[in-house]
This record gives sequence, structure tokens and C-alpha cells, in this order.
Amino acid sequence: MALLRAALPEAVVAETALVPFHALGPADLAWAHPAAGLSAAAFGEAERREGRSLRAVLSGLRAPEGVPEGMPGPWFGAAAFDGTVGAEWLGFSPLRFTLPELLAWRHGGRQFVAAFGDGAARRLEEVRRLLDDHDREHDHDRDHHRDRDRDRDHDRDRDHYEHGQVRRLPSPTARRHWDSLVARALAAISSGALDKVVLARALEVESHAEIDSDTVLARLQSLYPACRSFLLRGRGGRTFLGASPELLCRIDGDRIFTEALAGSAKPGSAAELLGSSKDLREHRWVVDHIVQALSGIAGSLQRKPEPGLRTLANVVHLHTPIGARLDPGRGVADVAAALHPTPAVAGVPAEAALNFISEHEHLDRGLYAGLIGWVGPDRAELAVALRCALIRGRHARLFVGAGIVEGSSAGSEWAETELKARALLDALGVAP
Repeated sequence: MALLRAALPEAVVAETALVPFHALGPADLAWAHPAAGLSAAAFGEAERREGRSLRAVLSGLRAPEGVPEGMPGPWFGAAAFDGTVGAEWLGFSPLRFTLPELLAWRHGGRQFVAAFGDGAARRLEEVRRLLDDHDREHDHDRDHHRDRDRDRDHDRDRDHYEHGQVRRLPSPTARRHWDSLVARALAAISSGALDKVVLARALEVESHAEIDSDTVLARLQSLYPACRSFLLRGRGGRTFLGASPELLCRIDGDRIFTEALAGSAKPGSAAELLGSSKDLREHRWVVDHIVQALSGIAGSLQRKPEPGLRTLANVVHLHTPIGARLDPGRGVADVAAALHPTPAVAGVPAEAALNFISEHEHLDRGLYAGLIGWVGPDRAELAVALRCALIRGRHARLFVGAGIVEGSSAGSEWAETELKARALLDALGVAP
């Protein structure tokens, strides 16, 4: 195991054997993009940045010396949808980014560990010994353990489906509230007060035993490798996790990469989605918002004139990738503040949509539909926190939403939210 030279003792880095991250204990934050071959886990807290202003917090993140090229982060965090978290989100901050004491990541078939803050060199050496010992102990029977674990996971999933160990809780008033909410939204759209508003609801799931968040996350990564999966632990035993199909922004030097993702259908209905005037109109508003938001901070914008499709295991979306080049002096703080929240999770006009959601939705969104990800020197990757759940003990609350525009119906939008919910229901082991 070779130690990589760092410029300052606050950030020291080593390459390690390919040892599972859980050998280091439960991660405080996990991030992965399986399709890109990237995964990371952060432990502890060397520094913290919190506040009310997204721009102020993100612009204040300074990376320690010695951060190697290709490292995700080292700052990891999340921001709430509307800057607030309620009682349901006890232990989570509405806006927090953390420099971990320890960061492990894997990319391109290689694995690394970095330590930050006081005592970084000592902690890294302890971790190196721990991972070396773990690697030696498991090397001779790694294949046996892998086969055994795979069989055990298969049996556990089968038991969930056959014996109902994880079940969705009924909500007698949910559909009635949804129908009323959509009717109000359509009335506001008809009056000209709104063009679009994204409405959300929650589903409740209960397990016979405490839900293993790490297992749920692993299933999401396996089922949805094209998505950015995430896990964030709060205090009090709560965990927020998901697998988001939507990138808010990725920054590499002065290059910005973002996307519009709006308009949804079953995978078998992709052709109809491309011809749906309702979905195309909803998608166009998101594209226009992104283009307008970036116009003040970036140039050389590139996008295709018509949307394509992004097909996931359970749903297909209209998709338009967008690229641009940052103006001098601009960075991730400017991009995130300009884009968040997008019309894909709020609506058009933005202020009117946010006011409608606050007044009528009656859902504590918290970090749902907010942003989550990492920020580093001249690089960042932030996702919109979608296809997600808040887990606490034996219970999980799943969040799903749908965009309401002229021509929407409560029944069809309810069906869309059910379709989106399958991602987490499947990962939790809830039978269809």
C-alpha cells in the first residue's frame, strides 16, 4: 500500500486494497454513480459549514492542500428543498456541508482513503492497518464469502416478498387529499396564476424489524446504476437515502454539465411520451429555466433542440443534456444558487409555484427535492434529491411527485407517482 505525498498534514491520502467500505464502520454519508465506476463513503466531521444562503455556504468551501485529482469532494452535504426542515427531519440541517475526518473512495478499479483535520496522519495510519488486516483475513476465502452473501441476500429478499415482512401502510385519506390538491392546482393554472406546479406526497412503509439502510442503498445501486445514489445519516437514528436520476450540475474546471428531466411514462410508452404535447410543454419549461438561469453566469451554451429519452428500470423520462462554460470568477455556488430549485421539482413561475406548495401541499419535504452531493477544488457534482426515503427504525417514508400542467388529471398523476415509488418499494422489499 503506497502512501501518496500530501502538501499539508491536514490532508493525507493512501491507496488501499479493494476492501468494502463497511469495514470502516457505518458511513455518515455515502455517494455512488455505479455507471461511472465511482463510489465514496465519508466518516466523521473535521469541519462543518451551515447557514441559510446556499451561495454563501458553497462559496465558503475551501479544500485542504494535498487533495488529489479525481477525488470526489472532499466536502459533502445537502440542502433542503425550500430552506427548511420540520420535526420529521430531526437531526438534519436545512443546509450543511461537511469536510469528513475520513473519506474512502473507489474509481477506475482503484481504492483510496484520505484523512483531514487534526491528527489526520495518525488516523490514516490506523485505517491503513485496519484495511490491511481485513484484506489479509478475507483474501483466502473472499469468493466463498461473496457467494454466501449473495445467497443470503437472495433468501432475505425472497422472504420479504413471500412473507410480507415489509409492507406498505394504507392511508385512507391520501387519494382524497391528492385529488383535492390537483383540482386546486388546475384551478390556479386555469386562472393564469400558475403554468406548472410540482406536487408531492409521501408513502409509509413498515418492516417487522429495523430497516438496514446500507442494504437498501446497495439494492438501489444494483437496480439503478445510471442514477446517483446517496445516503446521509442524521442524528436520532434517521437516515435519508435514494437514487436520483436527475443531475442538478456537474462542474469540471470551467465546464458546466446539467440536464432537464421532466415528463414521465412507463418504459413501454416511450414513443407516446415523445409525442405528448403536455409532457413536451412541461419539459420545455425546465429547459428554458436552465438556459435562462445559466445565461447570467456562463456562455457557450450547448443543447439539443429536441429532448431524448432516459430509460430506467421502472420509468422513462424526457431528457435534454445541457453544457456551458463558466464566466471568469464564477463557480459552483453561482450555478447551484441559479438552478435550485428547478421547475422539475417546483414549478413555473417559480415564486408562485413555491407559494402554492407551501400553502396547499401540507407535506414536510425537508431534503426531498433539495440538492445533495459533493464539492471540491474546481470540481463538483450535485444531484436533485429524488427517488428517496427517510428511514427511522422499522419505518420508511417515501417521497414522490408529479408536475401538474394544463391537461393533467388527478388520476394520471397519481399513477405517475405510483410508478416512481416502485424504485424505493422494490429496494425495501415491498411486493407489488
